[in-house]
Amino acid sequence: MSTLELSEKRVVTLRDALDKCTGASFDDWVTMPSAGWGRPAITMLAGIFDPGGDEPETRPLVGHSLAVYEPDPRLSLVWPVPEDDSFLDRSRRFEPEWLTQDTHDWGRAERNWAIVLLSGAPIWQEPVWYLDWGSGNGGYVADFRPDFEKSDPAEVPLIKEWTASRWSIGLASLLNGFAATGDWFRFDPTSSLVPSPSPVHPVDGARLP
Repeated sequence: MSTLELSEKRVVTLRDALDKCTGASFDDWVTMPSAGWGRPAITMLAGIFDPGGDEPETRPLVGHSLAVYEPDPRLSLVWPVPEDDSFLDRSRRFEPEWLTQDTHDWGRAERNWAIVLLSGAPIWQEPVWYLDWGSGNGGYVADFRPDFEKSDPAEVPLIKEWTASRWSIGLASLLNGFAATGDWFRFDPTSSLVPSPSPVHPVDGARLP
């Protein structure tokens, strides 16, 4: 198994590194001081990527915020990273189906990414949604996915419930610890939409067929 060296005295796995990226480890993380969109350091540390589209080209992988794991600053987290240029085009945005099941009237929902970095190189990425009820007030939730009921193959499958891993919910909790407004925690729809999070670790989930 490949390993990630996060200290001179100890070698840990990718699983261990990701386990530090949840709200339970919030006190061990420090946000890099920045203004506006966090330039220039965040764009420099996050590297470059190909956003796709008709004319692919590399560009800085830029997020709004960068947090560093204080016990070992080689581990860092940048967010929110837009998926592609469509985040600038409001006409191409869509609301996830699970959002319509929530009783709160959300003003905006945007899907982005949180990228885990080791020495500036991406080692994991996870989609996250930012929910805004107006004037920039809101917070992050995991990318909830449908769990379908078993039915006849000829019938349209029905959604039994929404699911997300405990880790992805914990990651959203970490991001909210840095950025969410105080009121967010009264409106966070996670517990009502996903009362039973999946215990599958993201590393194990990536291995499933």
